[in-house]
Amino acid sequence: MTEFISDNFILISAFVFLLILIINFEIRNTFSNIKKLTIDELTILINSNKVLLIDIREQGEYDNGHIANAKNFTADMLKSIDVRKQEFIVVYSKNDNDAYKAAKVIGKTGKENVCYLEGGIASWLDNNMPLSGENNNG
Repeated sequence: MTEFISDNFILISAFVFLLILIINFEIRNTFSNIKKLTIDELTILINSNKVLLIDIREQGEYDNGHIANAKNFTADMLKSIDVRKQEFIVVYSKNDNDAYKAAKVIGKTGKENVCYLEGGIASWLDNNMPLSGENNNG
């Protein structure tokens, strides 16, 4: 066993590093007040509640297609979001990490019911969900 470890030190180091990252990510999500939503959960939420959808991608990406009724926000605008307490705020981007960070910024302002879309816009498209925007008539 010791010989295997010494012969494969880089491989084992990479494995341990990735394991630590995965555990950190899961702990962060488990104990965070920021909730991760699946496509199904977001669809139910949109259909049953007042939701503020925030797209934090670049303006051009937003213009090429976004989830219906989503608003495009820059990072500077996140701290000044005006929303009633009972509303849900759902952030999405190209990836989970950017959306989570943006949702965390919003959560630190004292807003409640802050969520992010798992898998981002790619997940939305992978599930054949419609987009709105200049180049999409969804």
